[in-house]
Amino acid sequence: MAKILHLETSAFNCSVCISDERKLLSIVSETSNKYIHSERLHVFIDTCMKKAGLQPNDLDAVSISRGPGSYTGLRIGTSAAKGLCY
Repeated sequence: MAKILHLETSAFNCSVCISDERKLLSIVSETSNKYIHSERLHVFIDTCMKKAGLQPNDLDAVSISRGPGSYTGLRIGTSAAKGLCY
């Protein structure tokens, strides 16, 4: 079963969840018109991983939103995913 970290940073909503096949293991989300993504995304990832009882090495994949939406928000999500995968 594939454990996937999902990142949504394309709009006002910043959310992170982890799924295992079709089962939702954990989710953290916040909506703000102040674009909090750069401040909260990594905190949300850490919280989500702890709720699911997982370590980064336990993940099989990371998915990101593709937009449309805030270009800066998309870059933040893409950069976080790239860093985690590296």
